Amino acid sequence: MSEVQIFSGAMFSFVTYALVGIAVLGILVVIYLSSRGSKKNEGMLDELVLDERQQNRDGYTSVIDKSRFLGAIGVCVTDLRPAGTITVEGEPVDVVTEGSFVKQGDIVKVINVDGSRVLVRQI
Repeated sequence: MSEVQIFSGAMFSFVTYALVGIAVLGILVVIYLSSRGSKKNEGMLDELVLDERQQNRDGYTSVIDKSRFLGAIGVCVTDLRPAGTITVEGEPVDVVTEGSFVKQGDIVKVINVDGSRVLVRQI
């Protein structure tokens, strides 16, 4: 064997052991930091975790209910290409068409509401 092959093999094992040592040291540091403190939220890593929950009964919602617009007639405020804005009873609503483009000022009907997605059809 040449000296280059021996050196490269020794260097490879040194680097491998060094990386394993760094990984083990990192794991030990994380365990130490997460176990500090006897009370809840006293650990250093606990500050990074959100432990509160937002409940619907407290007024938090992820999607505004737009089912009241189902069947409503609206006027296009912007061109729908295929998404845009209409007004229904003076209230702006972000909508999507079935795929066709609709010009500003045209009249549309809400045909489906799925979460925050409002689907309209030109009439």
